[in-house]
Amino acid sequence: MYNYSMKREKNNKKSRPILSLFQLFAVLSSFAMLYFLYQSQILPTHLFSLVIISYLLLVVLLIIISRKFILLAILLVLGIIINVVLAFVFYKYNNYFSQIGQNETYEEKYSLITLASSPLAKTRQGEIVRIGILNNDRYKVTVEHYLKSDANLRQGLLARNLTQSDYLGFSDLLSLISALFKQTDVKETSSVKTALLANSHLESLKDNNQAVFDKLHVLQEIVLKVTPKTVETTKNTSLDTPFTVYISGIDNRDHTLPFAARSDVNLILVFNPERRKILILNTPRDFYVPLAMNGQKDKLTHAGLYGVNESIHTLEKFYDIKINYYARINFDATSSIIDQLGGVDITLPYAVNTYHGHRSYRPGTYHLNGDEALDLARERVSISWAGGDRERGRNQEKILAALISKIQHDPNILSKVDQIFTSIAKNIQTNFTSDDLKNLVQKQLTTLADWQTELIDVDGKADITTTFTYQEPKHFVWHPYQESVDRAKAKLQEYLK
Repeated sequence: MYNYSMKREKNNKKSRPILSLFQLFAVLSSFAMLYFLYQSQILPTHLFSLVIISYLLLVVLLIIISRKFILLAILLVLGIIINVVLAFVFYKYNNYFSQIGQNETYEEKYSLITLASSPLAKTRQGEIVRIGILNNDRYKVTVEHYLKSDANLRQGLLARNLTQSDYLGFSDLLSLISALFKQTDVKETSSVKTALLANSHLESLKDNNQAVFDKLHVLQEIVLKVTPKTVETTKNTSLDTPFTVYISGIDNRDHTLPFAARSDVNLILVFNPERRKILILNTPRDFYVPLAMNGQKDKLTHAGLYGVNESIHTLEKFYDIKINYYARINFDATSSIIDQLGGVDITLPYAVNTYHGHRSYRPGTYHLNGDEALDLARERVSISWAGGDRERGRNQEKILAALISKIQHDPNILSKVDQIFTSIAKNIQTNFTSDDLKNLVQKQLTTLADWQTELIDVDGKADITTTFTYQEPKHFVWHPYQESVDRAKAKLQEYLK
């Protein structure tokens, strides 16, 4: 017996350095886990304090059983593993939110265009004489700087020295395109051989005057780095009181998210934390509203061409509210998130045939994947009888409400967080800070209460008329019915109380 005790004591002494190393790793991993847990802000202060106390009690327990070598070693190893796993989870969680926010610099895509019938389009040879640019381009200064820069910094057809006489400014897109069609006469002072236009302007031209667009040819695509003005909103001092969020959906065809682009989805969300209710107000993209910057009437979607600031301030004046936060989302993000959640259920009261994807639906409830939901969100032609763009907005509201519900009730949501946040980070711009978003998650995890959503929209009368951004050709618009606007204003104030 004596020999056995002596032998065990000898073995314990030999194992002490290993045990000490385990203890050191356990302490370091505990500090790391607690640090990342604190940074995540998942737990409110009182619950985080409870975790600290639990860890201190665990330390006391380990001291008590310190003489039981094998048991202590097993507990230390398990503790290290748990701490490392949790530390990694909380680190990833913090990293997700750090990727979301306002970028200081964006890439804007421009195209150097000419007539499809011109020799330049056919041979790509010839001197670039007088390049047409828009004076009302949000980034005109950046465009001019690019054209004046060292020729070595430019590629393709523009890789030569240019002077100010080589480009000509135009007041609007119609004037520029008209000058492009005069290029046969080089001596004509108002003519240009090429034009440098933002891709967002080209997309608008394609949508509203396909015949003219088909006569143009893209010679070269250019990417310019731009620094937009800071987005100005009146943030809430606390997310415990009602707050508003403007969601701008960008249907960008090249799967990017430029700062200035037409806003095809315009949703105002009002969150009322006390009542756990969310109001979703859809304003059709073609609503004919006064722009905040000059009071001139234009389609709401065109406000986005002057930056998200203009969209926000235009809607603030129109509904007499303050918008606290915004999120600009590429449609690609919605599609990807829906797929990661396993699809959404949407009820359609009428038949729909989508232009994108060529899908047909009868009245009823459908389980849609990301692409199917995106095709529905884009569709307005086959439902023109129901209001076209107005009804498209209602379908977009349904998809958003279904998405919110799916996130709340998906039992496997934690396993999908990584993919969801990756999709969001690539396709969203917002003025929510990482602390704001963490705070919202903390409140939801603390209460685990469902949010009720209410969907409303505004109505109007269809018309064809000129807009501030594009005088010609005339555009399809919705003249707002003041009665429906007043109802929306009253509902907004109801949720903001």
